[in-house]
Amino acid sequence: MRAGVISDTHGRLETAVKILNKIKSPDLVLHAGDFYRDGRLLAEILNVPVHAVAGNCDWERNGPEEEVLVLEGKKVFLTHGHLYQVHFSLQKLLYRALELRVDVVVFGHTHDRYCQVHEGILFFNPGSVYAPRGKHGPGGGLLIIEGGEVSSSFL
Repeated sequence: MRAGVISDTHGRLETAVKILNKIKSPDLVLHAGDFYRDGRLLAEILNVPVHAVAGNCDWERNGPEEEVLVLEGKKVFLTHGHLYQVHFSLQKLLYRALELRVDVVVFGHTHDRYCQVHEGILFFNPGSVYAPRGKHGPGGGLLIIEGGEVSSSFL
């Protein structure tokens, strides 16, 4: 299972497509919010299933704010992160992840890349397509779930 991961596209579909096209034959795409509608458009453009959540800049709120998926036997929690104040700390997000008993948390909102394991849970933020922070430019990520193991990388 190869999942492209993207967040904070803010309507920058051309850049998002370029980033996701770096993945050869993704099985699906996870869009961690801001703009939810971009997820639907990416599904049409790339012709792959896209799971997307709404973020703080999705004023229409026409999508879920979080979703739990089971991918190859691993539970993945997809959220934007704003509901858990991830700009300040991952503590609230960790509590929610423990409550849900997930293996992976995919989030965005900070516009900065992040990949760390906390209490056995992989926390993965692919950075941002629009207005990235930190020393990296626009980017995304890749989650690979194979043989009961999860690996991740940035694009």
